Amino acid sequence: MRGFVLAAGFGTRLRPLTEHIPKALVTVCGKPLLERSLSFMRNQGIEEIAVNSHYLPEMLQRFRAGQNNSFELFQENGAIRGTGGALFNAKEFLGGDDLFFVLNVDILCSFDLKKVIRDFSSSSALCGLIAFPAESGRGTILYNRTTGIYEGTPGETERGRLTADALFIGAAIYRKEFLDLLTPFDFSIVPVWKRAVAAGNEVRLFVQQSGWWKDIGTPEALAAVHFSVLDAQSGIEAGEKLKINYAQKYCVPEMLYERFFPGPYAWVETVNVGEGCRISRSVVLEGVEISGGVNITDSILTPWGDIKIHGKD
Repeated sequence: MRGFVLAAGFGTRLRPLTEHIPKALVTVCGKPLLERSLSFMRNQGIEEIAVNSHYLPEMLQRFRAGQNNSFELFQENGAIRGTGGALFNAKEFLGGDDLFFVLNVDILCSFDLKKVIRDFSSSSALCGLIAFPAESGRGTILYNRTTGIYEGTPGETERGRLTADALFIGAAIYRKEFLDLLTPFDFSIVPVWKRAVAAGNEVRLFVQQSGWWKDIGTPEALAAVHFSVLDAQSGIEAGEKLKINYAQKYCVPEMLYERFFPGPYAWVETVNVGEGCRISRSVVLEGVEISGGVNITDSILTPWGDIKIHGKD
């Protein structure tokens, strides 16, 4: 089985951070998103992996050069191509095995992908969409609760008696025959799912009842992931040289742990911290310099500017 990470997006909601680095290299708890995506796939037994890129590709090339386990890189030029275009551009690689797994780079997740692969392999589905229950009611994708068959998306699908909602997490498994349905003009993947159904193929949801997932596409969501780690409510591990105080709910570099006590819900990765500063409900990335005596709250501090956190994720 092969893996493919969708990493070509601009990440506009995370500006000014993503004006200087691609979204794939935004760090979460001290590790780049792309590193976490690659680790998830490899931990689930997927070794042959490719990544697509578009914006600031030279930075992804440097990242790849520093990896012990390399991956293929598919550079998109011109207009960004969306999921459909990305898969079309990588058809030869993806078709090199019977199955391939696709994951959006801005999705953090933990679930039993090996079981999903087994269940998918034993089914007749052409593509399997991975989702979680829509616990609050309305979801982003609809399926038949009895058969698991994909029915469509809310707003453009008539609900039936057995229709149920789920939250699609930007992860899916495909058989290589799915690639035959792609065209050079595809952008969104949703019309290709519809094309598959119209051709008599089965598109099925695999709704996970255990595990977790996080979409970190906004500053609020990015900060919330860090705070959930401080609450010991997430399986995300901190990067090297960072140490967490769970009782006081903060994280700082190991070298500052015995002498810097920032405040509750402070995730601080920089060592350039002045005396007497107070930090709460904020994330401070590596490379930031903090003057002494300042009070920082509800912010993400980056080397290129600050991002205010407004409300919940």
